[in-house]
Amino acid sequence: MPERLTFRRDVSLAVLTRAATARDHHEDLGCSILGPASRAVRDAHRSLSREVRRLGEAKAARQAAALVRRLERTPAYARLGTGRHRAGRLELKPSVLFPDPEKTPPRVLHVRRGATGFDLDVAPPDWPAVADCCAALARGLGTSERRLFLRRPVTATLLTELGGAGWFEPHDGARPVPPGGFAFVGHHTTLLSDGGATVLVDPYFRPMAEVDLPGYAPMHARDLGPVDAVCITHSHGDHFHLGSLLTLPRDTRVFVPPVARESLFSTDCARRLEQLGFTNVEAPSWFGSRKVGALSVHALPFYGEQPTDGPGVYDDLFNVGSTWVVRGPTTSAAFFADAGHDVRGSMREVCDFATRGGPVDVLFCGVRGFRLRPLLFGFTTLDAFLVNVPPGALTTPQRLMAGPAEALEYARRLGARWLVPCADGGAPWYWREGMGPKYPGYPGEPVEGASRLDENPDADPYPERVAAFRHEGDPEVVVLRPGEVLRDGRARAAPGFHWPFAALARR
Repeated sequence: MPERLTFRRDVSLAVLTRAATARDHHEDLGCSILGPASRAVRDAHRSLSREVRRLGEAKAARQAAALVRRLERTPAYARLGTGRHRAGRLELKPSVLFPDPEKTPPRVLHVRRGATGFDLDVAPPDWPAVADCCAALARGLGTSERRLFLRRPVTATLLTELGGAGWFEPHDGARPVPPGGFAFVGHHTTLLSDGGATVLVDPYFRPMAEVDLPGYAPMHARDLGPVDAVCITHSHGDHFHLGSLLTLPRDTRVFVPPVARESLFSTDCARRLEQLGFTNVEAPSWFGSRKVGALSVHALPFYGEQPTDGPGVYDDLFNVGSTWVVRGPTTSAAFFADAGHDVRGSMREVCDFATRGGPVDVLFCGVRGFRLRPLLFGFTTLDAFLVNVPPGALTTPQRLMAGPAEALEYARRLGARWLVPCADGGAPWYWREGMGPKYPGYPGEPVEGASRLDENPDADPYPERVAAFRHEGDPEVVVLRPGEVLRDGRARAAPGFHWPFAALARR
């Protein structure tokens, strides 16, 4: 039988608007807070970050309002404003807050392996062909299909570059998820399989690296088999990642948040996917539902992960998302990602609505809490959030998303049997990018500029810590490792994915 080829596990894809500088390669299109729409704001914030670093956190906090006023007088920031003030802050131009997505279309497919990569310039009419080629490689590209892609210049260039670099390897076949089970890819990426249908939540496939242990590799689309539908919770790059979505067929049903217009905080996911040639994208309104074979998929509000947990400067500027409840013949799950509460509402209320269809078996929920002073946003990926912080909230630690106690409360309200703490890394390919605390035994260090990945109970707790908040009668806390499958409350390693790191020592 002819060998089928796929991407090596250390190869990653990113969709860019431009690739002129090294920095451009880290500004994936689709990531609302680190993508091209926020570039000017992030550039303008650099002077503030430098000053906070010079003064130190305590002294900077005492001068917070003055520091922000000084920032707003710098030429880089002033150019973004209207000259008027709003809620004590310089008002930004509508074109900054709500940029036109047509002005930053996808232009480049960036393919990377370790420290090397190549850029493929893609004209708008060619994106469907490029997407088809990437999806074919993910499921295993056969000889006859390869001949077809070699007839089109753009995909011929892609295949030739990949082949010449040695970035192919044999496809070793998908590892199907047991019916009624969940395959945990890592972070918040989870595949639910029940009743002969599958739903994949927040696909974010990361590459392995030379420092990773050779016997433990990240799961990719190639390992999951057919996917009937995808649910996206929000447009941050670790939940809505176009490079990962390109490894799925373009006709896959993709359910995205109902973003009325693209903003500094929210990518118009539907429009961006359409620009790549995806043909089956829907944005259900909150409280709407869709059928996917035997599964019912319910879109619910996403409250949380906003600049503050109170009113902002702009009352129409939010990180817009959707949380999801998926029900099948034998199991059900809720996917809350980075949600919590904000000025519009709380996930407590969402839980009460979600149980109108009966209890939910499993809750997948972030537990980071992320208590942080907004003045320090410039040292995180949330840099652009600062524009919507009133002066009085600059130094008040904000709980931007659920912590362990809140996640357990949500699970109780859902009538869940199990809580899976997630959305905070979970394996080396996330730690390396600054997401989540690492475990003893990790052989490498994060990339330059990333955090040192030490545990921070207010922002990056070990998932095992959630058990300390559990009371008698609470749902069971199940710590899933990337590459494990959850079924009937029991976690088992999928073939080829065995967690190699030391368990967290009890303290």
